[in-house]
Amino acid sequence: MPLSNPSPVSEIQVTAFNSVNALGGTRISLASPVRGRVVECGVMPASLSASNISLAVAIGTQVSSAASTFTQIITSTLGTFSSLQAIEGGVCSVVPPSPSYVEQGDAIQFTLSGVNVGMSFYARIRRAGA
Repeated sequence: MPLSNPSPVSEIQVTAFNSVNALGGTRISLASPVRGRVVECGVMPASLSASNISLAVAIGTQVSSAASTFTQIITSTLGTFSSLQAIEGGVCSVVPPSPSYVEQGDAIQFTLSGVNVGMSFYARIRRAGA
């Protein structure tokens, strides 16, 4: 059972589920519903994974009608989890090493490699001004 981690009501969580992952890598993006600071990102396997998981997270901002720019906030080195952590229902989470901010509508892009089972992705965001 995980330890209690009280979260202020000013924090929200955005989630997505991806049922098909490729060992070579999977990329999924979520839109930030609010302006704020990313305080944690993670994945949760839908079944047992026999291999290590590598997670990288980037924030994307649309700079024109045809282009966007991404800034990496969590590297795959920081977001490496052993297969012992990748159990069904086990949360593999990472805290960005430096403050990482999003605007409403920015993309939060997860890049996952090393696993071929379904995963739930999530990001916790602390609202600006709270």
